[in-house]
Amino acid sequence: MKKLKYLIICLAVCLASCEDIADLQKDPGAITNPSADLIFTGILLNAYDSPWSLDQRHNQYMTQNEAYYEGQPYSWTTGSYDVFYTSLRNVNQMEQVADQAGAVATQYKTMAKFFKAYFYARATEMFGDVPMTEAIQGVSSQNFKPKYDSQKDIYVQVLKWLEQANAEMPALIASRATLPGDFIYNGDLSKWQKLINSFRLRTLISLSKRADDTPELNVKQQFATILSSPAKYPLILTNADNFQIVYNTFNTYPLWPSNGVVVKNDKRNTLAATYANIAKTTRDPRLMVVALPAEALAGNQDAFAKYAGGKTGDLQSTLLDQAGKGLLSMINFDFWEASAAGVPAIQLGASEVNFIIAEGINRGWATGNAANYYKSGIEESMKFYNIGTADIASFIAGNPYPEVQTAALNKILEQKYVSFFENSGKQAYYQFRRTGVPTFEVGQANSNNNQIPTRWAYPTSEYTNNESNVKASIQTQYSGADTQNGTMWLTK
Repeated sequence: MKKLKYLIICLAVCLASCEDIADLQKDPGAITNPSADLIFTGILLNAYDSPWSLDQRHNQYMTQNEAYYEGQPYSWTTGSYDVFYTSLRNVNQMEQVADQAGAVATQYKTMAKFFKAYFYARATEMFGDVPMTEAIQGVSSQNFKPKYDSQKDIYVQVLKWLEQANAEMPALIASRATLPGDFIYNGDLSKWQKLINSFRLRTLISLSKRADDTPELNVKQQFATILSSPAKYPLILTNADNFQIVYNTFNTYPLWPSNGVVVKNDKRNTLAATYANIAKTTRDPRLMVVALPAEALAGNQDAFAKYAGGKTGDLQSTLLDQAGKGLLSMINFDFWEASAAGVPAIQLGASEVNFIIAEGINRGWATGNAANYYKSGIEESMKFYNIGTADIASFIAGNPYPEVQTAALNKILEQKYVSFFENSGKQAYYQFRRTGVPTFEVGQANSNNNQIPTRWAYPTSEYTNNESNVKASIQTQYSGADTQNGTMWLTK
């Protein structure tokens, strides 16, 4: 009997201990029921691209010359879904939390529409078809193998979300709704409305090859409607409204050294010729802000002849030799690293929007003065670099808007490329993929059979977790070949 009592006591103690251990294992600092504003902040942290990255070298703005680091070989194969679908799950959760909160959180439901459009557009432009209608249903519908939606259907839905988000904004702005958790626009919904419509213009111009053969998208009509109704569809037209990341002590600037000591010499990272040659040919004052004269060329009488970029296609050993001899320009450390805050990283800015409008008008999608928007695109970009008014006017006078339509289009695209220097993620590459402007350098360093890739192959995890659907989509799009050189519907 004593043994039985002893066993019962031990069992009771054990059960009590197990409960205590389970409770102790819970993280007291964990947020198990986050509010919409906390989720929104997390979404924003995944919504931007950093400058000074491999993407920017593949945009042919800089070259990495030290063999210890990866150069610019265009050797990518597969990409990752992680940022896109992690963010979309957070967007879905934010929408649900906002639903439960009622009218006080309506603005987060509107922002959810924008960010669904934003992340699905970013995913499809990298890969082609991606899961959308059945995506993010693992918990709610136990569907862990979503079908792939066609790129066309994705863009139809993306444009619908953007239209809906814009339509909801005026009432929210009138009610003085704010966005706690917003570290980009500090809760100013009028600025978010401009971003929504500007992103829609970016999306429409990215569909230029489908403007005539896909009536479901109404690319030209949508573009014209936005431009004809500026009050209904406000846009980012000045730098004050730029969608950009401002760095601080918590969100540190990528170039700022951890010890705070700026060494103003880095011959491993030098200017690329694709960018430098355009700037030199057009006598662009931005060149003298973003870069330093090459040491061996400093004696040239012509100011622009002092600058030089390395060819992206050259071997790293060749580039390193040139850099060691002082034949290549480094960045201007006094501009880019003047403080720990560095320089804001534009994600979608006024310069781009003005050039998009100029391109659309040039293509005949809307009425208006393309030359004026071309001029404004240059002005906003140069103002970002603190170029003086007289120098801006001189540059525009020396690079007027051409009278011939094709020459004018090329000039718009060229200047848009220059304005993308170390900002806006992969947009310079996407423009090259869509238009061929500017001509990208290919050479011995290229590890993709002397080709610039046209997409990213699907993540390898899809072949483990969603094999039948990913293979069916690859067959439909790329005749069964999932490579970085397939041509997606967007760019055919």
